[in-house]
Amino acid sequence: MTDTSTNALFIITSATNAPYAGAFAGDAHQQQTGKSTGNDHAHGNNQQPAATGQSVPGYDSLLATISSINTHAPGSRIALVEYSAYPLSQPQHDALIEQVDYLMSYAGNEQIQRFDRELGSHQAIAAFSELTSLLWFLQVGQHHDLYKPFKRVFKMSPGVQLVSAPADSAHFADSAQGRYVFPNAILAPNAAGALALQFSNGYWSMDTSLVPSFIALLQEILEAMHKQDQQGQAVSVESMLYKYIDAGKIFYDLKPVVADASSK
Repeated sequence: MTDTSTNALFIITSATNAPYAGAFAGDAHQQQTGKSTGNDHAHGNNQQPAATGQSVPGYDSLLATISSINTHAPGSRIALVEYSAYPLSQPQHDALIEQVDYLMSYAGNEQIQRFDRELGSHQAIAAFSELTSLLWFLQVGQHHDLYKPFKRVFKMSPGVQLVSAPADSAHFADSAQGRYVFPNAILAPNAAGALALQFSNGYWSMDTSLVPSFIALLQEILEAMHKQDQQGQAVSVESMLYKYIDAGKIFYDLKPVVADASSK
């Protein structure tokens, strides 16, 4: 029987050296508990790494995620998308390029740097930077037919770790064909403080046939987030995923084969 894990592309979105790396952008523990520190105000920066050494919390979390993929999904491919305005140090870059198949850093992109300078909170910076960079990467991959060899495309965040083979999980079930797979939605505070449903952004997947429509969906989500931000509302990637993805195209993963760093 073919090991279906070899037909997976894992996209890890990371803000490794950003000051908000452990608090936003798909941090699994924060999403599952509904915690938010969205009032954390951002400050302008000169796009220097938060730490120049290799061993920083965000980097260690990223390495743990990569290691878990290599252990439990051997033969799959890994893409690392660095989306913050804080570049990897040279030692970090040199080490990571040996462990992933694709590494795309948007630290030098003017739009990403502008997000970091102008948006009012770390939560907004992380949300806009992550989804914009993911959109760009997916568009480049589509242009180069990157997804054709794969059955599914996974999205993961640093700190989330596979604990068993995804090939044996709901993501590769027959019912998941042509669908997104998410863990059950959770209750969490929305922008107004009321409880609302949202999806975890730390670990989910989509059938590769959905990539083109998801690209269009990301563009809609970013436009809606921009309007929210202009109106002074907090933005939430997790809430947007729940709101914009067609419920009829979702298959639920009731037993996720992942853990996050806080549970270890």
